[in-house]
Amino acid sequence: MSAIDERRRQAVEAHQLYMDSGEDDSEYDQDGVLVSSTRHALQWAELDASLAPIVVRQAFVTSAFHYWERSARAWTGFHGNGFPSLRERVEALGYAVSEELDLLNTLNNLLKHDNPEKGRKVFVKRSSLFLGGREPAGGSWQSALRITDDDVEHFFDIVRASGPAAAT
Repeated sequence: MSAIDERRRQAVEAHQLYMDSGEDDSEYDQDGVLVSSTRHALQWAELDASLAPIVVRQAFVTSAFHYWERSARAWTGFHGNGFPSLRERVEALGYAVSEELDLLNTLNNLLKHDNPEKGRKVFVKRSSLFLGGREPAGGSWQSALRITDDDVEHFFDIVRASGPAAAT
């Protein structure tokens, strides 16, 4: 993540330096439509660099859950639908399963489907995953998530605590 964080820092700095310079090279066509602008290009680069760590963290969360799910299917031989059934079969093998695996499953579904019902469930279990610890005022639950590096590490710990290695 340090390379991503450095890219973001550089994008913020480049945008701020340009804004401080007072320069404006914006070009417009005959109808007044913006054709090119360093200011807008730098704003876009800053936004892009700011979104990158969010998207990467979300991808790691989804990957962590799917790693557990694929592993659990291999351990149990169960290929039916439903997280609760899969979890029960893993537990029936005598393997430990973290109590927080349900949260990871719900968060994974929220990331994939942006379902308000899943958003509310995640919020009730862990409001700190949301911007300002508050429910979104409207619109997307997924876009209100603020998953940190520590959160990602915690979700990896949940997966590590949910399987045969955790039981031995």
